[in-house]
Amino acid sequence: MKIPEDKIKSVGLTLLYEPDGTTDPAVDIVLVHGIGGHPVRSWKCFDEGQTPTPITPTHPSPTRGKRLRKPPPAAQLRRTHSEPLLVKGDGFVGRSRSLLRKSSFKSSSRIRLVDFPDQLIENARNDAYWPLDFLPQSCPNARIFTWGYHTLVVDKKPLRLQGDIFAHASELLLELATTRVAFGTQARPLVFVAHSTGGVMVKEILRLAEIERDGPLKDVLLSTSAVVFMGSPHRATEHSSLGGAVTSMASVTLSVDPDDPVLPQLCGGNNVEIELGRQTFIRQWNEYNFRVKTFQESVIPSFADANERAAATIRRLASFIGDPREEATTIGAFNKNIAKFWSMEDVGYQALASCLVEFVRNEEEKRHVVNSKETDCLAALVRSQLSHPETHPAASYPGTCLWLYDLYDFQTWHNRNGPNKNKILWIGGESGCGKTILLTSLRRRLARKWGPAGASIIWTTADDYNIEGRAGLSSANQIPSPASVYRSLLGQLSLQDPGLRTALLALYDQPRADPAAFDDTEVVSFFSDYYIHQTAKTSARRTFILVEIPDEAGSVYVGELLSRLSCLAQNSDFSICITSAHHPEIELENTISIPMHIRNTDDILRFVNLNLMAEWEDRNRTVMMVGRKAGGVFLWAEIVVNILNAAISEGATQDLIEYTLEEVPGDLHGLYEWMLNTLNEKERAEALVLFQWVMLAAEPMRLNDLFIAVRLTDPNPFGLYERLGPLMALDVGVPFPMRYLRQVRNSVITSDTPCQFHRWVRTRSIGLLEVQSDTNESLGLQRVQPIHCSVRSFFLSGRGFACLISGNPSIPANLTTADYLDISHYVLLRACLTYLNMRDFESLSQSPKPTTLKPTPFVALDTHLRPLSTATTQRQLITSSYPFLQYAVSSLLFHLLSPTYFRYFLPQNELFLTLSANKFRLWKRWTSLLGTYDPEELIALQTKLGSRTKELMSPVYGARFRLERVLRKLGGLSAAAVRVKKEDEKGGEKGKKGKGGVGWRGKGIVSPVTPILPVPGLALRAGREKERKKEWKPVKREGRFGLPEELVLDLPGTGEGLGVMSPIGVETPGVIGEGRRVEVGLAV
Repeated sequence: MKIPEDKIKSVGLTLLYEPDGTTDPAVDIVLVHGIGGHPVRSWKCFDEGQTPTPITPTHPSPTRGKRLRKPPPAAQLRRTHSEPLLVKGDGFVGRSRSLLRKSSFKSSSRIRLVDFPDQLIENARNDAYWPLDFLPQSCPNARIFTWGYHTLVVDKKPLRLQGDIFAHASELLLELATTRVAFGTQARPLVFVAHSTGGVMVKEILRLAEIERDGPLKDVLLSTSAVVFMGSPHRATEHSSLGGAVTSMASVTLSVDPDDPVLPQLCGGNNVEIELGRQTFIRQWNEYNFRVKTFQESVIPSFADANERAAATIRRLASFIGDPREEATTIGAFNKNIAKFWSMEDVGYQALASCLVEFVRNEEEKRHVVNSKETDCLAALVRSQLSHPETHPAASYPGTCLWLYDLYDFQTWHNRNGPNKNKILWIGGESGCGKTILLTSLRRRLARKWGPAGASIIWTTADDYNIEGRAGLSSANQIPSPASVYRSLLGQLSLQDPGLRTALLALYDQPRADPAAFDDTEVVSFFSDYYIHQTAKTSARRTFILVEIPDEAGSVYVGELLSRLSCLAQNSDFSICITSAHHPEIELENTISIPMHIRNTDDILRFVNLNLMAEWEDRNRTVMMVGRKAGGVFLWAEIVVNILNAAISEGATQDLIEYTLEEVPGDLHGLYEWMLNTLNEKERAEALVLFQWVMLAAEPMRLNDLFIAVRLTDPNPFGLYERLGPLMALDVGVPFPMRYLRQVRNSVITSDTPCQFHRWVRTRSIGLLEVQSDTNESLGLQRVQPIHCSVRSFFLSGRGFACLISGNPSIPANLTTADYLDISHYVLLRACLTYLNMRDFESLSQSPKPTTLKPTPFVALDTHLRPLSTATTQRQLITSSYPFLQYAVSSLLFHLLSPTYFRYFLPQNELFLTLSANKFRLWKRWTSLLGTYDPEELIALQTKLGSRTKELMSPVYGARFRLERVLRKLGGLSAAAVRVKKEDEKGGEKGKKGKGGVGWRGKGIVSPVTPILPVPGLALRAGREKERKKEWKPVKREGRFGLPEELVLDLPGTGEGLGVMSPIGVETPGVIGEGRRVEVGLAV
């Protein structure tokens, strides 16, 4: 919707154009003219012969001596703070047709608004007013405003005591903010287009808006997306000051003598505010990162007067900002006509329109909705977000973390000025010094300041730095790669960068082994070889990237990440901050290194002084002892203060407290070991089971799940390990009901409620574990996690477990850390299988009801792969009703493949027999709760639950292929058993039935692979026969990892042997006979 040109107000803000329809405009474009300008004539190009010409001193004004006539009664009266009473009659075109009434009749004949003739011919058809005629076509999704104000001139002399340029800027700021609030669009992006001294007004508007703390005036600055200067003064030249350049431009637009003493007062040429506005604008440009475009006049003047030539040169040179980001463009016109264009084909208009179109397009990109293909690309790029093993950082203590914001290096990085604006802020420190809390505090501070301005704050954590600690993998076989950091950064930046989205889609369309996922090598190559070398831009005003690298990361990993992110910082406007352990050996030029453990000493002393309960006279001495021994580690001081307060509350004296301080180790791991040594032998055994689950679990466990898991765990598994070796994990035993759980395992844990168990966890862990929840969940549903990542590294390094098992006679003294971690995973896997084998879940292993589908060779398998629509709801209901059930189902493969031996030499026969025993009881329960029988879907579902299981499926180990073979066989035989049972129920031929309820035949098997039993006609009898107790007995000498080379399952009348395992887990098939021992193996 456009308004007629004659409806444009000469004073105030006028809405020229607004898009039709319900579409919300992307930006508001505001046109601001300079002193002596007009909201129409400053931007309008008049037809030749009708263009108003200014009156020179040699040609007196024809209006001199004429008497002003009284305006008609219907004329509209308007008044502003800086002008006399004005009237606007019908057919108003500009200031030359305005009439003025003033109380003083002596000067009425000499007062005029501009030096134009009093008679102006009506607009011809060829006149071009580009804000109305051209700009709505170029930017149809923008709302266009124009601002006008008057500067009174009499006989080429400006009047005194009228509002100066800064007063007009204040008026514009107030009216613009009020208008945007009235429309409800105070957060809409703003683009200013300023002509001549209007640029000084725009700078003053932004400076005044910044002074406000909040509100609609502040929103003007926060919403400013771009500023376009058309022949505006920005700097001093070698021949003139900035004030002189402003005065020279004002003399041209006002058509007055540049040496007039009133002129500097009106345009602020002698005012310090003009220099203050320049400096503030440069700082705001760096901080708020809005776009700036400048246009300069390129016509070289040919005036005969040398002073006029010098003045024109000064105006042209002063219109350059002199910043590399400026991208200045020249237009072939003088300063007064630089913002006037005849047509849309005008070179100057095309240059102006192209930058405005780009600004509008950038704001429209912020509203981009991700389509289905882009969603698939992001899913292939970004891995599913997991709960981090470490606890979420708490808020900083009052008065702490403030030292960072006072550092000069931080201020230059944050404000993006000086040589540090393209550098990385690297905060290093010892483990536990509070880097995560400091980074969280910085994030909140940035969100508070830059959130309203539309800034983007990207947070990512390097979670693939320590493969050995997380999944028990060998560091010799896996090289840590920052691929997860690159995935997270690319995924978050692609939502704001259309160029990056296009490049990722092109990469996604290329053929690869797995079309649904990017390979780590592919991601690293794209980020390192392509993205960081491009000019990265986002639609956000400011982009902050915060990367947290855990303390366990080595110097090679940190150095590689720093090097690549520093290249990204140099080629973008991103402000990047990284926290990691202190690595003084890493030296990079493009980084600002801040050692936190040196800087936060005052924070530690303040915390100890506020929280230590000591009341003796020499209290400061104790505070200083704690601060010095902490060595900059905030967590150490916090734990020690809690220990000292507990001792003080029990009556400890100052001498005892100071003696304790001297005895306590000064490092975190030493402190943890000192605390664990205070437990007795029984408490250590219970703590060992507790820390096994918390440290080695596939994900942080809920309190209710942990309670059941501890009850299921054998407190002394090493006796069983000496007898069965790694196969102890598959020794499920006789099923029992859940009500007997307390009597069977760990009956010493008498806690019955989450509150009691929570107190038991806090006591046995001596405060090293805590419950954490992001929502208002009940206590039993909250997750148990270490209080700090250093606790996890303390145990996974083996030092914590060694402290708990020391002195235990049932555990070998020469047991290595790797072997102990493997045995622990055997114990955890056995607990998961034991829980799935309980009698309470009998309904899960029942065969499905007969289907009405037409019988096909794959009908049984097809039924399981396509469950009813309510099956998912039923599974969720079951898993939520039984604590630990969901974890046991989802983490079974993780604990199966975490031990080194199982990962390289998966016991296929033993795993098959365990899952297929008792009519495939465990197999049916596990697959029923997962919702699929297909091996590929099972593995895909398990790997999607977390990247840890996916890493264990690496082809380096070979476990994936062996596991798929076992799962395919289990799926095929299970489906065949269901089919045979249906045939039995229908009264099929007796010759096709086996003795038992489950049989295998050479014909009709639905499994697509070679059967696990090699001889056709063999029957694995389980059916209706009475269950008999099975006992594993070692027959020959023990091999590597303590595994017997041959195991025999002795049953009365029938023997099923597990043959000698080869290095690749393949056996030679044997023959089954009555009353003798045989060997059964997988066929190659």
